[in-house]
Amino acid sequence: LQTVDQKRVAVYHTNVILCIGEAFAVVCLSCIDNAQERKSVVAQLNSDGKEIIDITEEQMHQFAGNMLQVKGLGDKRFIVMSQSALESLTSNQKNLMEKHGALLAAGLPTIETCGGGSARCMMAEVFLPKS
Repeated sequence: LQTVDQKRVAVYHTNVILCIGEAFAVVCLSCIDNAQERKSVVAQLNSDGKEIIDITEEQMHQFAGNMLQVKGLGDKRFIVMSQSALESLTSNQKNLMEKHGALLAAGLPTIETCGGGSARCMMAEVFLPKS
């Protein structure tokens, strides 16, 4: 849930509050109102060996949960996000993420304003074996 006009309403899509990378997860834990569900999510992410990077609802509204980790040439890892998402992050959050890949941001104001999505919504993963 998220706060809109001082009321708690459903978040329209999970990828707004959660980004799962190879060894990390960016998540807006404050959007999980049910304490038991929140505890379960944290336990599962910990069990999966993910470093949890918690974001605020304000950061979520700047699309900080709508990121995607990708792998480039030489297995170099990048974390792709919008400029507004990057600017919403604290120095500590950026430092934690940079352990998992270079931060790569682009200005996406039209997509974020008119489309309601961000960088993650514009990309897809390919999990094919190398040939």
